[in-house]
Amino acid sequence: MPLAMTDAPDAKKALVVEDEMLFRLEVRDLLEAKGYAVVEAGNAAQALERLDGTVTLMITDVRMPGTMDGLALAREVIRRRSDVAVVVVSAQVTPRPEALPGHVPFVERPFIESRFHAAIDRAVSARTKSRS
Repeated sequence: MPLAMTDAPDAKKALVVEDEMLFRLEVRDLLEAKGYAVVEAGNAAQALERLDGTVTLMITDVRMPGTMDGLALAREVIRRRSDVAVVVVSAQVTPRPEALPGHVPFVERPFIESRFHAAIDRAVSARTKSRS
């Protein structure tokens, strides 16, 4: 499974966690259009390995292979790095609001691009406010 990173000088860095390659590519393209350099992971374990100090945004699917789903991953990333904005997506599961960590937006797939971008903006804004 190819895992890519796009090099862009002074780019914001996003981590896309999704086991379906075509969806990962779609999200990567949308994020690159917003100026993000993108790192990809196929499951939560890979995501945690790639979560370095330069990642500012993570997009994760709810259902993934492995021992940790996207909701648990979102909680763990926020625990480790409260400065990382997180957006949860899924085509199969709509999590109950109380299952989402605080200020983490959910976007149902297939999504409308404007809703996806709005969710990213909300997540980034929430993380910026929490650091202030």
